[in-house]
Amino acid sequence: MLRPWLKVLPLLLLIGSSILLLEGSPILTQSVREGGGLPFGTLVAWVGIIMVPCSILVGIRLIRKPISPVYRFYNRAFLGLTIFSSLWGGVSYLLAGNWAFIFSESEKFRGSEQAGSVFMYYTGILISLTLLLFLAFGIHHLYIQIKKK
Repeated sequence: MLRPWLKVLPLLLLIGSSILLLEGSPILTQSVREGGGLPFGTLVAWVGIIMVPCSILVGIRLIRKPISPVYRFYNRAFLGLTIFSSLWGGVSYLLAGNWAFIFSESEKFRGSEQAGSVFMYYTGILISLTLLLFLAFGIHHLYIQIKKK
């Protein structure tokens, strides 16, 4: 059995990272360590991107402990999205060539505007797919509840 605070932790991390990013806190531009190239903003965004599918996976019992093949699909899908979200920072670094994810005109693909487009698509697809799947789960669950009555 998952401890209650472990169920809430991903949601709290998601809310915290969202607040920091939306607020535009000055700490986001500072490096995690002196002389390092990893800004706090990248780390905060990475945690937030991971916590979107993770909070759904951990927070909703029907997804965490599926009782039917359909809910097993949601479980595996959100687990997969959590894994792909965990890879976001590394993939983004490989695309940009830096931890600030700055893209510019370049002859090579890495760090180029085309790599920036791939970065934007990857990020957008991760978030959009998670939200669309969550919406599908909600509609499906609502349909089942209405059908039971």
